[in-house]
Amino acid sequence: MINRRFSNPYIEKIREFDGIVFDKHSITAVITKNTSPLILDIGSGNGEYLTDLASKNPDNFYIGFELQFKEVHRTALKIQKSGLKNCIVVNMDASEVPLLFKDEELFGAFILFPDPWPKTKQRKNRLVKKEFVQSLASKIKKDGFIKIRTDSDDYFQHMLRVLCEAQVATRLKIQTISRDYHHLIRGEQEYITPFERIFLREGRLINYIFLKRV
Repeated sequence: MINRRFSNPYIEKIREFDGIVFDKHSITAVITKNTSPLILDIGSGNGEYLTDLASKNPDNFYIGFELQFKEVHRTALKIQKSGLKNCIVVNMDASEVPLLFKDEELFGAFILFPDPWPKTKQRKNRLVKKEFVQSLASKIKKDGFIKIRTDSDDYFQHMLRVLCEAQVATRLKIQTISRDYHHLIRGEQEYITPFERIFLREGRLINYIFLKRV
């Protein structure tokens, strides 16, 4: 018997988007068949940034990864409405994403505003930690990239420590570190994410790390 009080209607709704929504098992065949430069949006939220990237760069193939069923559904609706054929969304935990790919299979990855888990007891849940960074770095091919943004100064400092501890310099070189991405780095045509719009209205600065495969 289904407990309707705790059931999530979006679990069933996302199953309606065949060829757009995948899980960690069904995505394998898509990855294997893909021949385009492969770029990830890890923690893609409602899909605004993902679909904007795909519409502006038709020669690339984009995969968004999102755990929340409602956000996956919102992303799927955007992809369906736009008719984009070069992006999909995967419903799974972001921490497992690197395990899906072979070494040097990815051209790039965006990690935009991951949950900062600000309380001391919560920090073990942060996505950007040594093991994750090391694994993801090994999947990036030559001249590929990882781009990270966060409004949390504490998480930003944590990220920089993790990059040093993970010794990613053997694979990835830090190209840019900025404490004010929006005013100093961002291109005029680059899409502003929903979270970023909120943070900017609140007067927060956006921290940024750009890593490139050497």
